[in-house]
Amino acid sequence: MKVSKKILAFLFSIVLFDFIGLTILITVQTFIVKEYNTTALAVTLLTVLYAAAQFIAAPLLGKLSDRYGRRPILLFSLFGSAVGYFIFGIGGALWVLYISRLIDGFTGGNVSIANAYITDVSSEENRTQSLGIIGAAFGLGLIIGPVIGGLLSQISLSAPVYVAGIFSLIATIVGFFILPESLPKNKRETIKLVRKDLNPLSSIGKFITQPILGIFLIVFIIYNFTFSGFTISLPIFLIHKFNIDPLNVAGILFVSGIVSSIVQGGLIGRLDIRFGDKKLLMVGLIIFSIGLIFFFIAPIFWVIYPIIGFISLGLGLTTPTLNSIISKIVSKNQIGEIFGVNTSLNSLMSVFGPLWAGLVYDYIRPSAPYWMGAILLLIAFILVVKTKLEPKPFKK
Repeated sequence: MKVSKKILAFLFSIVLFDFIGLTILITVQTFIVKEYNTTALAVTLLTVLYAAAQFIAAPLLGKLSDRYGRRPILLFSLFGSAVGYFIFGIGGALWVLYISRLIDGFTGGNVSIANAYITDVSSEENRTQSLGIIGAAFGLGLIIGPVIGGLLSQISLSAPVYVAGIFSLIATIVGFFILPESLPKNKRETIKLVRKDLNPLSSIGKFITQPILGIFLIVFIIYNFTFSGFTISLPIFLIHKFNIDPLNVAGILFVSGIVSSIVQGGLIGRLDIRFGDKKLLMVGLIIFSIGLIFFFIAPIFWVIYPIIGFISLGLGLTTPTLNSIISKIVSKNQIGEIFGVNTSLNSLMSVFGPLWAGLVYDYIRPSAPYWMGAILLLIAFILVVKTKLEPKPFKK
């Protein structure tokens, strides 16, 4: 099928709502958790539990989408997000907040299935540009989410979270009526699911042991490990160093969203045509690494704004090109599974990244997540430089 503008707009909206919810939580979750526990680790555990659940479920959701189609799995994921947000809004105890993130994590296939859907209807030539839609939605979510979170937090800290739940519920209802299936029955996976398919390590092991694909999955792991640690520790670091409030956190995310939207929504397609995926990926990793160093040495708060813009440029170049490279290496009937593996690896790194960031922040020094992260990104850069990219479909 050829994707219509209406369907493309809906997929954009799905990812947008997903990132709005994420940035709303980043804006207010530190302040909500402080009502029950004041340690950095208590805050990072919200992401750790969400990511652990998603790590377990994402490859299976990807396989189910390869077997039964994208539409039912995507609608299921959207509804699960709505339930998780509503429970988080109710709150009342720290364990309730943790349960809400577990529910959202176990059903969290929104972005990976949307990626698979877009890949179904995109040629290899325009895939990076099409996947840039996901990045543009991420950037716009960083603009809208912090504004919602910052403004509604003045009413109550739970008000923004309820709004995130409403967005996900609306997306579920609208998707039920307008979203067609992108994966025809004759192109679906036909091999029966077996017990090992419930094990996320089975899918990860199958792909990560491949020569070229495995290297780019390792780069994916390093990138998301560093990014998740940086994202979760960012408000904690800024609150500690500059004593800022939720509106200031929202302002930082707003700037990041502006840059991400410009890069991934408008520039990435033209840049990809001129320079190619690999060169853009290398530049993105270097920019992110340098930006982390600037971030922790910033002497005054206003300097953080251009630094975040610089980092967001690196993120905007890295995310769609890395996803595009990976999707071009595997065969077409494994697109859902590989994006499920990507989500699972991202989730696993969202367990270890924030956990690592929280621990080194508390027990080494607050700057540790950033200079350590810069070193890791340089290692990822070297891996990309030394890998000759020859995309060939991976055969079972």
